[in-house]
Amino acid sequence: PRFLCFMQSYGAVPLDTERNDRPERRLKWVAVVGVGMVVVLLVVLGVELRGSSSSPSTPPFPDASRCLGSYELCPQTGECVLFSDDCGRCSSGQVLCPDRWTCIDTFDDYTQCPSISGTHLDWTRNEKQRLDYLVHVATLEEKIGQLTNDAPAIERLGIPAYNWLNDDEHGVMRPHATSFPNGCALGATWSKPTLRSVGAAIGKEARGLYNGFTHMGSRGRGQNGMGVTLYAPNANIVRDPRWGRAQEVFSEDPLLTSRLTYTFVTGIQKGEEGDDSAYLLAGACCKHFAAYDIESIPVLRYNFSAEVNVRNMWETYLPVFKACVVEAQGSHAMCSYNSINGVPACGNPELLNGILRDQWGWDGFVVSDYDAWTQIYETHYYCSDYECAAAVGINAGMDQEGGGTRAITRLPKALEHGTVQPHTIDEAFRRLFRIRMRLGMLDPPTMVPQNYVTNDSSVVLSQEHRQLARQAAQEAVCLYKNAGDVLPLDSASLSTVALIGPQASDGILLLGNYAWGAGPDVGIVSIEDGIEATLESTQTQLLIEPGCMTIACTSTVGFTNATKAAQNADATIVLLGLSQDFEMEGVDRETIDLPGNQVALVEALRAATPGKPLIAVLIHGGTLAVGDVLTQVDAMIDAWYPGMMGGHAVADVLFGQYNPAGRVPVTYYEDTSHLPPMGRMDLYAEEGVSSGITYRFFTGHPQLPFGFGLSYTTFVYSDLHVTPQSVAPCDTIDVTVTVTNTGERAGDEVVQVYVKQPDASVPAPRVRLVDFARIHLAHGASQTVHLSISPDFHAVVMDGPDIYNGNVVVEAGKLNVFVGGGQPDYYDGHVSATVDVTSTQSLSSC
Repeated sequence: PRFLCFMQSYGAVPLDTERNDRPERRLKWVAVVGVGMVVVLLVVLGVELRGSSSSPSTPPFPDASRCLGSYELCPQTGECVLFSDDCGRCSSGQVLCPDRWTCIDTFDDYTQCPSISGTHLDWTRNEKQRLDYLVHVATLEEKIGQLTNDAPAIERLGIPAYNWLNDDEHGVMRPHATSFPNGCALGATWSKPTLRSVGAAIGKEARGLYNGFTHMGSRGRGQNGMGVTLYAPNANIVRDPRWGRAQEVFSEDPLLTSRLTYTFVTGIQKGEEGDDSAYLLAGACCKHFAAYDIESIPVLRYNFSAEVNVRNMWETYLPVFKACVVEAQGSHAMCSYNSINGVPACGNPELLNGILRDQWGWDGFVVSDYDAWTQIYETHYYCSDYECAAAVGINAGMDQEGGGTRAITRLPKALEHGTVQPHTIDEAFRRLFRIRMRLGMLDPPTMVPQNYVTNDSSVVLSQEHRQLARQAAQEAVCLYKNAGDVLPLDSASLSTVALIGPQASDGILLLGNYAWGAGPDVGIVSIEDGIEATLESTQTQLLIEPGCMTIACTSTVGFTNATKAAQNADATIVLLGLSQDFEMEGVDRETIDLPGNQVALVEALRAATPGKPLIAVLIHGGTLAVGDVLTQVDAMIDAWYPGMMGGHAVADVLFGQYNPAGRVPVTYYEDTSHLPPMGRMDLYAEEGVSSGITYRFFTGHPQLPFGFGLSYTTFVYSDLHVTPQSVAPCDTIDVTVTVTNTGERAGDEVVQVYVKQPDASVPAPRVRLVDFARIHLAHGASQTVHLSISPDFHAVVMDGPDIYNGNVVVEAGKLNVFVGGGQPDYYDGHVSATVDVTSTQSLSSC
């Protein structure tokens, strides 16, 4: 027995020796023991069983500076191993096989490693066979141990430790990584190709950094942002602009958010268009499932129960998740902190197993938001203790505990008491390792192209990625007012420009949330930096004053200097908006007003600069009441949280190097009083209670409507063709339209298609976006744009008591189709047509 323990500890016995009840396995044991005795004799005699004893001057595996895949470099002895305890078993430059005994000279020889054939490490078997084997040989204790973010190694099975926690929403959460614009800004681009490229860049940087960290032996234990399973994107919608995490989210609209989410997730997981690999570049997470958009008002999110009816559930809260998990095949989903109609989302079998798996057929894994599994007991009081919470969560479809281990460590007791069955643990374990296999973590390292992604400057914070960050920030900028065409500014005719606002030199502010605390260690461009770079080759002087001493602007002490600077300037730029002190995860706003005396600052600047251009630049996430500012300034642009290259993007738009074409992806309301109570999850208007919320349901007049944005040029729409004009309920409607740039500059236009349904038999959105495309046109050029209307986005939801089984129907009746550069009620130049849907049919049968 001691000999067998010795052999097992060094991996000399097969990986499946726990199951040795079959005769052929008993024969294998005899052979292994015989070989093992010879090995011991050789060791005693001083013979080294490690392959070649020579140490080549250059390690012969590809990219000699790195170990590949899940392997780390032994710093003292120079070989590649899966577990640091094994350092010293091979010669420098060699690779230790997963059996932890056999040394090979190169990674090319990995396929010859013993004890791989027929196991979970056998790349020649299909995914199911490999997972079946792994589930069979892993112990129940080992399986439970893997159901956490910070998963430990299973050394006897050749499985290294891995930390699944990576909050890489708009860039990898490390100090040396590209920080792209936050979600609100990416949504304002309305650009599917840009979202694909940004997703691909984040996925590539995540993979390169993971490869580098792993090579150095850092497995991310207790760390954030060192792996390739990303907690991105935030697939919720912005129901209320006061939500603290509105900055993370692409839009208030299900279709716009769905299309951008699909391309972003595809970029993260598959890379750029044309990249072709059987493996995932990184894994994307569809979070937060579901009906989540409250942080602190009216109660903390941990206690909040979202009261949702079937129509809101299937019309608003679920479509983006369907796009994320069904269409884009996101590798994992995160259940949210809130309850839905009294049932915690992370303990809701109808939501997790029911919708995700039974209805949508998804095979990824579900992770809880941080400690949300235990909060089934701790804050929702749905359970009386942790053991109950553990059982409720895993039986509902939870696979991984995000945060600690207070839930999964109670699973053994739940098994003992019969409230959880072993096969439920097996399925959670299986789902986690399905994704590790798809990421290539258990395959021969040289077979996985992603293992060759480096962590050097050709990938991480590369010039290409920083330029992409600048492009995305440029595309996000929205122009809301441009009286007298004061923009773009002509630096040749300006001797002095005043830049007013405490944000001017603050590059970190531009990043928004989920960025490394101090920002990227190189390359952040503040607004001041960007404007100075633009003016560098001119004679124009830049005068800078904070005006408000902080974003809160509680004091007017700085107004005097600010107004003097403005008086001495030919044009004044004033920076307005929010910061993470006002909106962030865990913090909602009570009001959409600009903080403190920001409006008073604008009024003071206007009084000091009669007849001179005054331009406002907004920096924020959730939308604001800007009516008082719009009446005072000559021009207004919206930069959102534009990321590390935001200063360049803002300057590019202000001084004409870039023609703005961002379109507002969320509604700007005139006043907080126009909004319903913060916790009201029903988007529809109700007399005396709510005027509705989001553009689809709002019955009031918005300050800035969803889809709005100006340009330095003009566009005309013509030659609309909608076919067929009589359509079956499940058919796609084709739309073509000609768009002409009639202005003096080249520019982008966002072509938007909306429908209204006057014949709907049940409540339905008053108007809804059904397709869009961002195009570029030279001055005087025309383009025929091809779009389509899918039945998914003109279907209606019938009344019913079961919110988890929505009866979604495509109804017979008229569809009024509008195409233009904005919503039909707020864009004068649209073209329109009518289509007849001939019959009624359930969407599920299409």
